[in-house]
Amino acid sequence: MKKTLLKNLHVINPCSDPAFIENAFVAISGETIESVDSSEPSGTFDEVFDLDGKVALPGMINAHHHLYSALAVGMPLPKGNPTNFTEILQEVWWKMDLALDRDSTQACFESGLLDSLKAGTTTFIDHHCSPSFIEGSLSLLAETGEKFGLNSSVAFEITDRNGTEKFEASLQENINAVRKFSDHPNVHPLIGLHASFTLSEDSLRKIRTALDSLKSWGIHIHVSEDKADEEDALKKGYGSVLERLDKFDLLNENALIIHGLHIKDSDVDLLQKHKAQIVHNPSSNANNRVGMSSNNTINQLKSGLGTDGMQGSMLREGKEGMLIRSSHLDGGEDSANYLQLLFENNPKIASKLFGKKLGYILPEYQADLAIFDYAPRTPISDATIFGHVFFGLSGLPCDVMTRGEFRIRDYQLQNFSEQEIKANAVTQAKKLWVHFS
Repeated sequence: MKKTLLKNLHVINPCSDPAFIENAFVAISGETIESVDSSEPSGTFDEVFDLDGKVALPGMINAHHHLYSALAVGMPLPKGNPTNFTEILQEVWWKMDLALDRDSTQACFESGLLDSLKAGTTTFIDHHCSPSFIEGSLSLLAETGEKFGLNSSVAFEITDRNGTEKFEASLQENINAVRKFSDHPNVHPLIGLHASFTLSEDSLRKIRTALDSLKSWGIHIHVSEDKADEEDALKKGYGSVLERLDKFDLLNENALIIHGLHIKDSDVDLLQKHKAQIVHNPSSNANNRVGMSSNNTINQLKSGLGTDGMQGSMLREGKEGMLIRSSHLDGGEDSANYLQLLFENNPKIASKLFGKKLGYILPEYQADLAIFDYAPRTPISDATIFGHVFFGLSGLPCDVMTRGEFRIRDYQLQNFSEQEIKANAVTQAKKLWVHFS
């Protein structure tokens, strides 16, 4: 097993004690951190890297992503002018996902994961949709994640909106992925559902029946992202979206509930009862103008933080989320703790899903690090971590390590050509955008 030593490295472990170790030595055995200390460890090492006083954060975790949207940057605006959330879905995202074929989907995965890795994101929980390329899409995603050395959670969006045949194929793709990857150390399969309002009673019943054949499962679903989702549940005779999911026995401790902007206090109790996890996506919520999660929901449910496909950088997501929320608060009013969401809640979510320790630069944790060439203009200490994380470390990391191996070194992607990945993405984007012109 290869032994690696990182030295002369300033280590920041937000939400840990201590939160800052100056001039640290990080000893790595294989894929796992063996020790983190201010004193040099004994023994011999196969590789020793002097980081020359650079600053390291733990490799970050994106608790909800949509990599299939990677080629959306700059795409043509919809011909109509969507005036609400449902129209945005119909005129933009549902047209785009239906247009994806295998080649464009692969370009989304490669370019989107490159963007994430370059931002220091080393674990992602994805919610995928490509109705014209279903069979094998989750295996392709897992293989692409593995190529970059990332931990990947995969799920395919099940919905009624594309007809019975695609509904059945989407359900089967999720089932196949659970059976294929359940014992994989770096891939965690979930059962992807789009949202309650795009699934009939019969469809939810079929999904739940299919899950009986699996030893372990958890759903990954958008809930109450817009009031239209709750209104649909009320029309169907339920008190809320979550009460509807509970009626079909779809909530458990492995469930990932995304958004939850308009849930009730009784829904919070329901999620706590089932130990299900909620994930907050502030930049997407602001972009879609659907509202803002309450402090109560975020704090009581120890919410995770995701980007909902908006970006690969979790530092930007955390900072933007904090500023969006602050813009709606009066002076002195409490806000959510975005440092905690990103560096405490997300590691707990990911460690539970993947069954290994993720999200800290500490002994026994996977050796995932985002290293920044950062010369602070004010002192770094346990008390000043927040300011340096969100207002100092604003650029990209110069080095990114996953599983004890450098995937990016001196800003350069190792083993793969960034230029080729991006050139292919441009080619595929041009083909994809024809569907919107």
